[in-house]
Amino acid sequence: MSGLPLVVHNVSGKHLQNLDLEIDKITCIIGSFEKDKEEIVDYLSKVIPKKHLRIIPRYRINIPLSVEEVLKLYEKNFGRETSILTDFLNLDKTAKVNELSEFEKFKLELAQVFFGTTKLLIVENFLDTFEEQMKDVAIKLIVKVANLLRFNTLFFFSSMEFQNICEKTYVIYGGKLLEYTSHKNNEFYHPYSQFLKESILTLGKKGEKINLEVVGEPALRGCPFHDYCKLAKSDRKLFRICVTDFPPKVIINNNEVYCWYYELGMKSL
Repeated sequence: MSGLPLVVHNVSGKHLQNLDLEIDKITCIIGSFEKDKEEIVDYLSKVIPKKHLRIIPRYRINIPLSVEEVLKLYEKNFGRETSILTDFLNLDKTAKVNELSEFEKFKLELAQVFFGTTKLLIVENFLDTFEEQMKDVAIKLIVKVANLLRFNTLFFFSSMEFQNICEKTYVIYGGKLLEYTSHKNNEFYHPYSQFLKESILTLGKKGEKINLEVVGEPALRGCPFHDYCKLAKSDRKLFRICVTDFPPKVIINNNEVYCWYYELGMKSL
């Protein structure tokens, strides 16, 4: 499907601490803390040559240029376009960018990958700004293009809603890796991963109440999720160690999980 995996060691920043990333095919970073995403994107932008890196930002392009003018900028920045661009994305080159629909603007941003040699596409969490019916269409289009041009893709998601597309998944919060899996799988064990799974909104019956929990700033010491963790709050001894020390790695069904609940041998979720 893609070229060689992209391995980046010691991704660090103000919050991130020595994170090792292997980006292979479709890789996902899932988490709700925006500063984690910002630091990872900033770090990757510094270590990966700009001519091989493409980014689809959270918010859509909105400039007073024509589609054709934007494509010429891509060619100037990245190199010649492939011959299949126009047919594949069906872009109207005469249209003005600021008059396009949100989905057409997204396709124009995706068009970057057809210029020069793309090795990594970073897809920021733009789905939060999309209409519900277009989310699946946009993701399938990105995956289809990644298959076609054989580059690696790094998605950022704030919930587990689209995790099923991921070959590798990193669950990150407060600058710390809390869970990792290197295979497609719907089973996650860290309490924060469970929170992200439960945060997926589904339409209920008329009049049905939907309980939504809010997670704010991560803790700076111990497990970053301890202030919001039901398991930690339910056991005084567990909470004390969660507050003071970051947990070691525990392997659960091939997932790497960093959680004192499992390290201390308590019951599974």
